[in-house]
Amino acid sequence: MRKKKHEEEEGGSERWLVSYADFITLLFAFFTTLYAISTVDAHKAGKLQTAMRESFDGITFTSGSSSLTLNPGTGDNPSARELLKNIELRGKELKELQHKRNMAGSGAAKRETLSGEGLNQLKKRVEAMLTTDLLKERVKLYVDARGLIISLGEAGVFDSGSYQINPDGKAMLQNMAGALINLGNQIRVEGHTDNVPIKNPKFPSNWELSTARATAMIAYLSDGLGFTPEQLSAAGYGEFRPVAPNDTEAGRSRNRRVDVVILNAAAAAVEPK
Repeated sequence: MRKKKHEEEEGGSERWLVSYADFITLLFAFFTTLYAISTVDAHKAGKLQTAMRESFDGITFTSGSSSLTLNPGTGDNPSARELLKNIELRGKELKELQHKRNMAGSGAAKRETLSGEGLNQLKKRVEAMLTTDLLKERVKLYVDARGLIISLGEAGVFDSGSYQINPDGKAMLQNMAGALINLGNQIRVEGHTDNVPIKNPKFPSNWELSTARATAMIAYLSDGLGFTPEQLSAAGYGEFRPVAPNDTEAGRSRNRRVDVVILNAAAAAVEPK
């Protein structure tokens, strides 16, 4: 009887090992994940993913006469396996972004800075890609002294009072990206609002909202679609450069917009270097 009791106590005294091993595994995976998402180096992310799999696949903890083996591949530790899956997905996203930038960079020497008739031809190509949005009057394109202006109405890109690009807006940018990504032209994104004071606690004025929208768009062009960051710039004009009177709802709607300006050579020449 005493021997049996002694065996039970010995087995129970080492039960903490299971919880401790899970805790250490998850803690390591958590900090490794934080490190993984803090870098945009796709190559390093891939190496990290491989190292994580090798590290977690078949880890054995030993104490006295007992041992515990954790193998994410067999389902022994679902939390660690889920973290590894998230790292793998992040690695794929980084590889795709790096591929887009490599493709854009490979044609850098062949990039042409369009002006005049070249911008008129570009306008036609973009119009062909955005036919549905043009019919819905969510996009307007025209050429002026600065270059080609692709004017995106608020309703097609942002929710009211928000600076985050909605799914329709991302789809629109994706559609026109193919015609723009290999250009040598500088691209300036300009945010505009109507003259109604904003009532959003995040933004004290229309200045901040218009600038936040322009910045969010260049971030998506760069990080989401692979445009070269040095090619991009942002500006926020608030309510002070309207294209229509603000005394009607139709006019205010036209003024709530983000303009993607493909600068011609003359306009680009006076940009800061």
